[in-house]
Amino acid sequence: WHGARDRLAEVATSLGLLSGTLGKIARDLSLLMQTDTAEAFEPAGAGRGGSSTMPHKRNPVGCAVALAAAVRVPNLVATMLAAMVQEHERGLGGWHAEWETLPEIATLAGGALAQLHAVLAGLEIDAARMRANLDATYGLTLAEAVMMALGERIGRLDAHHLIGSACRSALAGQRPLRAVLGEMPAVTEHLAPAELDRLLDPAAYLGATGVFVERVLSAHARAAAAMRP
Repeated sequence: WHGARDRLAEVATSLGLLSGTLGKIARDLSLLMQTDTAEAFEPAGAGRGGSSTMPHKRNPVGCAVALAAAVRVPNLVATMLAAMVQEHERGLGGWHAEWETLPEIATLAGGALAQLHAVLAGLEIDAARMRANLDATYGLTLAEAVMMALGERIGRLDAHHLIGSACRSALAGQRPLRAVLGEMPAVTEHLAPAELDRLLDPAAYLGATGVFVERVLSAHARAAAAMRP
């Protein structure tokens, strides 16, 4: 076993993948906490995320830990992979390089996981701000849905040009896209008002998200049940 390092490398790379996934969550959440977005926040608490100089500030401290780990762990995993190439049955130097590296990977990944667990358990969501951010584009983020539906009636290319023109008008006049489309006979001839409302409703544009979420939660529940004594 001294010369076969694949199991140790597998543990290290699995923890590397975990750290990267946690880092992705932390990156997205820290961006959502920015003032100009302000859609989701780490839980607040005494001594957590405050600033020594700015009393209003709320720092994503849990995300910072996970992001730092996500930056450090890949290079440590590379060390574990490099240490796989050892001479004969107990190569000199290779397995010694693993002694501190693997525990550090485990420590960093474990710390990141603990921080993100606490963050997500108390995650605060501002749904009203989410909707306001969506509406900031006057409904243009859902223009594709209208284009695809209209394209089934008049052809995709013609629908693309028509909806593109409507988007430019909405931006120029700072008006909701729904209002502009409702004034275009070339659109209303094929799409009824109720259908336009549905196509421009963000809640109707989630696709199979609900199915995926339920699938993940069900898999988690099964795994948790299997671990119980």
